[in-house]
This record gives sequence, structure tokens and C-alpha cells, in this order.
Amino acid sequence: MAFYGIAIVVVALDQASKWIAIHIADGGPLLGDFLRLTLTYNTGAAFGLFPGARLPFVIISGVAALGLVYAHHVLSSAARARRIPLALVLGGTLGNLIDRVRVGRVTDFIDMGLGDLRWPTYNVADIAVVAGAAALAARLVTEIARERGGAHCASESVDVRARESVDAG
Repeated sequence: MAFYGIAIVVVALDQASKWIAIHIADGGPLLGDFLRLTLTYNTGAAFGLFPGARLPFVIISGVAALGLVYAHHVLSSAARARRIPLALVLGGTLGNLIDRVRVGRVTDFIDMGLGDLRWPTYNVADIAVVAGAAALAARLVTEIARERGGAHCASESVDVRARESVDAG
């Protein structure tokens, strides 16, 4: 149940923050020049790629959301730590999908950088997707390293025992 709860919280935070950015906030600096509120609308993919491609991104987002739900259901109990990152990605995907379906574009408003050197404007859904994907990648790298480390230790102990039996014989 936590999986769906996390996804719902991400969607709620994303949609609420976008509503505030559109209806209440007046733009401008939040933390000096480093963090500003700049309302933009993205009709394409991340970083404004493929502008106007609404239908393909609605389909891709829908398929991705279904894939994330499926992954959640097939994960073993041992892979429980992967569920939170998957829930973050699902919530972010659904947050931006709601925008695409409802108004045909994604609302972005978080503008970070220094002077003219700025990151593309983004939103809470984007933060959740990136954080979830990064956490999932870190978890997978850790698991692979642990497996390889365990296999390495096991092969070393076999080598030591083999040398000991040769030395004893």
C-alpha cells in the first residue's frame, strides 16, 4: 500500500505546486538569482525536446505507468527497497501525464542556475522521476557490487582451501 501512497502524494504535491505557480505565485527570485520561479509550458519531452508531440508522450507515459505498476506487483519481498524509487517515478510520470491529458502541455516553474547559466525549468514531478531513477540505479549498483563481492570472496576461500590442502599434502 505504501507504493501507491507515495505515488499519490507525489501527484498531489506536483499538481498543487503547479496550481500555486499558475494562480498565486508572481514569479521572480526565491533564493536570489540561484532559484527563481519562472512559469513555462512544455509541449514536448524533457528539456523541451520534440515540442508539440503530445499524443506520443501521452502513450509513452501511460505505458510507462502501467509498466511501473506491473514491476511493483512482480517484485519479490526481497526487492522491497526498489518499491519506493519505483513509486517516485510512477508519481512523477502520472503528475506530468495529468498535465498532458488535461491541458496538452506540462507546467514547469522551478528555474535554477547562475546568471545566464541555467538548468532547464522543471517541476515537482520531474524531481520525483529523477530522484526515483537515481535511487533505483544506486540500489541496483549496490546489489550488483554486493553480489560480485560475495562471489569474489567465495572464490577466494575456495582458492585458500585448495592451497591449504596442497600445502598439507
